[in-house]
Amino acid sequence: MSLKQNLVEHLDAIEDCLPKRRILSCLCLLYSGIDVIASLETGKSTKATFLRWVEENMLNARPMPCTALELYAARCGILHTFTADSDLSRKQGVRRIIYAWGNARDEDLSKVVKALGGAEVAVHVRELIDSFAAGLLLYLEGVVQSPDRLRRIERSTDLWFSHLDQDSVANFLNIATSES
Repeated sequence: MSLKQNLVEHLDAIEDCLPKRRILSCLCLLYSGIDVIASLETGKSTKATFLRWVEENMLNARPMPCTALELYAARCGILHTFTADSDLSRKQGVRRIIYAWGNARDEDLSKVVKALGGAEVAVHVRELIDSFAAGLLLYLEGVVQSPDRLRRIERSTDLWFSHLDQDSVANFLNIATSES
């Protein structure tokens, strides 16, 4: 399965969650997608690779009201505990991200936070998805310009999970058994 097909399927899965109001699942897919893409060239998913990729790609392509570190803290909270809390938000004072979605406006959510004396930063889920998609395009445009980077990515994606439909398996078995 190609890099393109996997990325398209992943973005489709993220988008499929929204109309069903599966926001937590949407965020899990989104943050894990950032992790995976950020690790393609190094083969390692680390805080540093996440921060660098978000800063160079997502926030460069489509600025948001939060920082790369705040996104990383949100990623930790969502993926590890299904919450907005992480060690970074609890121990290091990194602002927690709260989410608006659908017709809700992140600006209104920000006003509520301010009125309540909170320190959270409001982000619209649609804005986060669009920033990821725009960052992904920016990243891939850079990769295709560099044969070395492209080779590193191909080595990583050669190991990606893939699937075959039953017809492909049956066709292979027919060919393989007819040759023996």
